[in-house]
Amino acid sequence: MRIKKEPKEQGQQKEQGQQKEHEKAATSIDPARESFLTAPLGGLIIKNALPAVASMVFMALYQVVDGILVGRRLGPEALASVNILYPVLALFIGIAVMIGIGGNARIAVLLGAGETHKARRVFGLVVTLGTILGIFGSLIVILAFPRILSFLGTSGELGHYAGEYLKALYPFFTPMILLFILEQSVRNDGRPNMATIVMAAMAILNILLDYIFLFPLNMGIKGAALATGLSQSIGATIFFMYFLLKTLSGRTGLSFGVPGGGLTVIGAIVTNGSSELFNNIAAGLTTFLFNRMILSYVGSLGVAAFALVHYLLTFGVMILIGMSNGTQPILSYNHGAGLSYRVQGTLRRLLVSSFIIGIIFFMILQWQTETLVTLFMPEHPEALDLALGVTDIISWAMLFMPIGIVGSVFFTAMEKAGKSLVIAVSRGLVFILLGLAVFPSLWGTFGIWFTPVFSEGATALVTTFLIYQWMKKRDARNNN
Repeated sequence: MRIKKEPKEQGQQKEQGQQKEHEKAATSIDPARESFLTAPLGGLIIKNALPAVASMVFMALYQVVDGILVGRRLGPEALASVNILYPVLALFIGIAVMIGIGGNARIAVLLGAGETHKARRVFGLVVTLGTILGIFGSLIVILAFPRILSFLGTSGELGHYAGEYLKALYPFFTPMILLFILEQSVRNDGRPNMATIVMAAMAILNILLDYIFLFPLNMGIKGAALATGLSQSIGATIFFMYFLLKTLSGRTGLSFGVPGGGLTVIGAIVTNGSSELFNNIAAGLTTFLFNRMILSYVGSLGVAAFALVHYLLTFGVMILIGMSNGTQPILSYNHGAGLSYRVQGTLRRLLVSSFIIGIIFFMILQWQTETLVTLFMPEHPEALDLALGVTDIISWAMLFMPIGIVGSVFFTAMEKAGKSLVIAVSRGLVFILLGLAVFPSLWGTFGIWFTPVFSEGATALVTTFLIYQWMKKRDARNNN
């Protein structure tokens, strides 16, 4: 008697058959592709996620040390000025992230499908778009500088610091954008360790330049901006030369191609990266709203305390983003190759490990806040006391944040732009606006600090539902 196989078993065998075909093809095409499609998931995730996490930790380190040095050398007004500028910078950062994330996801899917020539042409297009964006952003700042400061509502010492910082930073917009794009491209090319080494060296250089420019040379807030711009420009140059040498030598894998694809590919990049664009624009808008509300409720010290809390959260957030970005090539390659069971296995491992990281950082912020806060402004007790109270509340967001961050990157890697955008809109705007509209009127300043916790928690519920829907559809396809 012949036993009929269950639909789910048939689906799994079909995918395993597909994997064997890809194993044969990958061996003859590209070692990086072979690894992404055939290596055991546990080791593959560690190999790609750990270097990405290390890279983001170094980035967080230089941002935190930058905040410490600025706070100690120039005081809370200077520390607040960087946060005041963020809403303006967020637009250009958002477009850069859209091009980088959307473009690199498309590149990885093409590489996973074995279409290397198309991937190279998209890569050339992405780098070209990033260069144009950087030049355009610098021109905007030059032409609209006074209006930018007026729009932000800055005045007095706070306005002076913000203006000096922006003037020193805008010449470096193009290399800063290319750094973001090219770092992820290096990871897509199967070189996560190289990406991490360059980012680590860049972070250390940034810290050294921060100290030199702020203390021995006494350059003020513009010294901090120059340290960031110069170090990131060097990092971008190294990545660019890596791909240029690959292109000239004709090596396998990802390299520069003639920009191609036209409006169709640009549309796909924009659509797939739209959630990341929205994330940054919404972050700029909500930071602007937070700053205005904090100024009206608390004053400039409140803005400084809010900025300080963001520095404290930076390490946790960067690790979560690093883990997600590090696994993005694994997700995109296997999605492009049609190996959805490997995609699901990667997602499951990523969610569990990210949630553990969130718990660890929540505990650190709950128990070690005073020690951490004192590093920034030891001689400003009023600002320190305020920051302690703010951190105690906002740190609860770390318990929910992993789900939203992982979910957004996951759906972008899968080229599910609509779902990724829903998460971005929920996390970056809808729940923030709802919280700021309701909670401060009910609870005063506590309501302001509670809003990020509410936003992350509500977004976690939305993301969980969307992932559940995706898994049901995936199982239904396998059963057919």
